[in-house]
Amino acid sequence: MKPLAVYVHIPFCEKRCGYCDFVSCTQTQNIDAYLENLRAEICAFDFSHYAVKTIYIGGGTPSLLSPKQLESLLNCLPTCNGEVTLEANPNSLTEVNCKAYRRIGINRLSLGVQSFDLATLRSLGRLHDVKQAIAAIKLAHKYFDNVSIDLIKDIPEHAFVVPPQEVLAMIKHISIYSLTKNDQCVLDTDEPVNLPPEFIRYEVSNYARQGYESQHNLVYWTGGEYIGFGAGAHSLLNNQRFCNSSQIMNYRRENVQERTAEDIHAEQVMLGLRLRSGVALNLLPNKEQELKMLAEHGFVKITPTHVIATDAGLKVLNQLWLKLV
Repeated sequence: MKPLAVYVHIPFCEKRCGYCDFVSCTQTQNIDAYLENLRAEICAFDFSHYAVKTIYIGGGTPSLLSPKQLESLLNCLPTCNGEVTLEANPNSLTEVNCKAYRRIGINRLSLGVQSFDLATLRSLGRLHDVKQAIAAIKLAHKYFDNVSIDLIKDIPEHAFVVPPQEVLAMIKHISIYSLTKNDQCVLDTDEPVNLPPEFIRYEVSNYARQGYESQHNLVYWTGGEYIGFGAGAHSLLNNQRFCNSSQIMNYRRENVQERTAEDIHAEQVMLGLRLRSGVALNLLPNKEQELKMLAEHGFVKITPTHVIATDAGLKVLNQLWLKLV
């Protein structure tokens, strides 16, 4: 049985945020019809050769779905004894739903907080305020040991605010994304975040207490296989990358691409540079001069087995990658 990560995309939101580039919409009256198509897509996939290790229900705002609707999706999937994550917005989280989420098998919540500064939340167009965010985190912590929050930094005219201590005590994982991207490969990482040391930066945009790294996302970052269901969802199976189109009510599979050896190598180097564990040296033959130069300038640290980007290197990952592929 091959290990497999499963992503399920729920594209519906109460309000579409201007900074969001994921497939999403506000036509919530279409949820039932979309779920019917989504369940059919999941049921048509042959899981017989796979062991599902993680499930991630993302969006959009998956917490807009009722627990019954979520359960109908999970019932289409094989049993997962690992990490089962649901994304939720602070303003749509309720105690009744948290109880139901636990009952149907969800064991990790990822809350789209985005900021602990009210002016920043208003600038981003978020529907919740700081008090609602903290209340949602307290509620999530009451029912879930594994709570993650998403934050945004590098916002013009708004400084990044470190989560309050009471919040840090209740969460295990923090994803911090830049509002602007320098290109499709990596995110800008200029504004310091100054999290306490117990939150280890294990990937360029992700911090976790030891043992609480996102197992689902690590599949992406380490080249594991994953299947995506729903509009705009991406997959990597049998050395093929493919995705679903973004037409929410009429999506279909498209862009099937066979990966070449060169593609695989470039991805391994790029993803390894993002991770605290680094890139295996055996993936970088004939790069001694480049590595020496990057180490002398403080962009990488070289161990007997790996090359690891330093904090300075994480700010210029694309340049490092271009020198090493």
